[in-house]
Amino acid sequence: MTKRDELDETDLKILKLLRSDARLSFREIGKQIHVSTGTVSDRVRNLQERGVIKGFVTAVAPEKMGYNVTMMLELSIKHDIALSEFEETLHGFEEASCIHYVTGDWDMMVLMRCTDQNHAAELLDKVRTLEAVQACKSHMVMKSCNLCGQCGCDCAWDAPHPK
Repeated sequence: MTKRDELDETDLKILKLLRSDARLSFREIGKQIHVSTGTVSDRVRNLQERGVIKGFVTAVAPEKMGYNVTMMLELSIKHDIALSEFEETLHGFEEASCIHYVTGDWDMMVLMRCTDQNHAAELLDKVRTLEAVQACKSHMVMKSCNLCGQCGCDCAWDAPHPK
């Protein structure tokens, strides 16, 4: 049985509403799915305890904060360096929004938020010249189409103040 199989129709309806607006009151959710406020409260608490709901965050719009350029970096890390160790280095870059370990020719993909193309070029130089980086390939994102329609992978990104 998969985790999704353990979620019933009511759980799924609650999750869908919370993903569209985490500020909805339990009363409003109950009204929309035709259950009591207490049922919604119990279900949400249970979903949190089971780790289905990891937390409630504020999704930010990077472009509204001055981050108008998105860059994806493919990184190959030297074999004598643990990826988890290098990940800590990436945490030092405020612009790093998402870090993904991947299979194939590259070790990691990193989504970076930049104020403009000059900022992206400076950031690329900084990352490429890190001692642990064996190879780096960059991609400028032209347009993002977020399938979840909610956060664009930035819901937990602590955006730095634009320079």
